[in-house]
Amino acid sequence: MPVWSLGVHLYERNIMKIAIGICNSQDVIKSRFFWSFLEMRNPYLTTYIKGSHPWDVVRNNQLITGFLKSDCDVFIKMDVDQVYPDNYLEVMVPLTRLYDVIGPMIYDRHLESGFMPLCFEKDNNEPFARRGKAFDGKTGIKQLPYLHTNCFYNRHVLESLKPPYYEAYLNENGLGRANHVDYTFMRKIVDNGHKIFINFDMVVAHIAEVPIWRYNYERWNRLC
Repeated sequence: MPVWSLGVHLYERNIMKIAIGICNSQDVIKSRFFWSFLEMRNPYLTTYIKGSHPWDVVRNNQLITGFLKSDCDVFIKMDVDQVYPDNYLEVMVPLTRLYDVIGPMIYDRHLESGFMPLCFEKDNNEPFARRGKAFDGKTGIKQLPYLHTNCFYNRHVLESLKPPYYEAYLNENGLGRANHVDYTFMRKIVDNGHKIFINFDMVVAHIAEVPIWRYNYERWNRLC
């Protein structure tokens, strides 16, 4: 490694401050998250922020508010239903020098067409089947109009937003939500002129409890 490159690397590790906001949407923290979190190598000065409100919208706003009250440079949102690679921070934090917002690849619950990637190729809610196919075999870093919210955010990105950061709207009869709160939040970031990127080479496992029927068993066995 060149001397100047080593110097930048050491500068980032010693000076750069990160804030990890943990969104605990589960009643119990699963051991797979717990141990992966402990085993992550973290050379950065770190502040930990917890959202304690029972409503997810308020909880996420608590995390961002806590970050903005700190002197940290980068906000990292994490969830307790995920498993993180041990090099997660070492790989992703330096990328925030190049990208306003960047996140890993995460798959959601199993559907008929396979596991749903939590990202969009286009600026609309594409059918899950097409969404899954669009990201098969992708590698490297790519700009997207929408990504899940468990990303790495540069401070100036969140400072450009006005509270409330996360918002939930009710439908006409008031019996359900009219929006997906994560999508609405990420839309605000794009509307403020910031770009969102995904690192396809960094995959965070999603701990999802799904019923396994015979067709799931047979389908998965055929793929093995």
